[in-house]
Formats: sequence, C-alpha cells, structure tokens
Amino acid sequence: MKKIQNILTAIIVIAIIALVGIAGWIAYNQVINSKKEAEETSTVSTKTNEVKNNTTENKEVKDEENNENKQEYTGKEEEESSKEENKEMTKDEKTIALAKKTWDGDDSVTFSIEEKKGFMYYVAVKSNATVISWYEVNTDTWEISEFY
Repeated sequence: MKKIQNILTAIIVIAIIALVGIAGWIAYNQVINSKKEAEETSTVSTKTNEVKNNTTENKEVKDEENNENKQEYTGKEEEESSKEENKEMTKDEKTIALAKKTWDGDDSVTFSIEEKKGFMYYVAVKSNATVISWYEVNTDTWEISEFY
C-alpha cells in the first residue's frame, strides 16, 4: 500500500511539473508574439512618418521652384479679384470683431470662422481647442446671434 501511495505521489508531482512547464511555455510564446507585433507596428509607423516627411519636403521644394518661375505680372482681372479678396478679408475681420465684442466671457478664448453660407458666417469660440460657443453673423445686415 505504501508503494502505491509513493507511486501516486510521484505521478501527481510529475503532472504538476508538466502543467507548470506548459503554462510557462504558452506565456513565453505570447510575450514573444507581442514583441514581434510591437516591432512590426513600430516599423510601419516609422516608414509612414518617413514617407510623410519626404512628401512634405518634396512639396516645399516644388513650391519654391514654382515661386521662382512665376513672373510678376498683374492684369486688370487679377487686380479686381484681389480687391474682392480684400473685401472678403474685411468681412472676415468685421465678423470676428463683432463676435469678440459680443463675447462676454474670459479673454483666453480664440475666435474662428468655421463656415460661410451666403451672408451667414458661423464663428466658433474656442477654449483649449474645444468649441464652447457659436455665433451666427449675417454679414449683409451685421446682426449677430448666439447659435445653438
């Protein structure tokens, strides 16, 4: 009886050692696979950043080349369109100024025109890049109202 008990104890100990070994092997493989995935992701991310940087550099070089090749000629049509752009800028500036004048909160906010629909301009009031209020400005009548 004692001999059978010793044999059963030995079998149980061997089984426990085998289970611990199998669990360790599975955990090891998961760690190795996680490292490989992280390296692959890092490599893809690095390559993507390199492509973006190269694209940006190429665009800057092309822009510089285009600016060097342009001739300084301003015709009547260009002057008229330039005047129209100045009117647009003036409307934009007036719109922002009106929104700032209407705003009664703190001065740490920024104002930006987010959308234009005909005479209606929509001004976002932002704090830490989060929109906290909207204004709707009619640039024909220069009426302003809070937009919800």
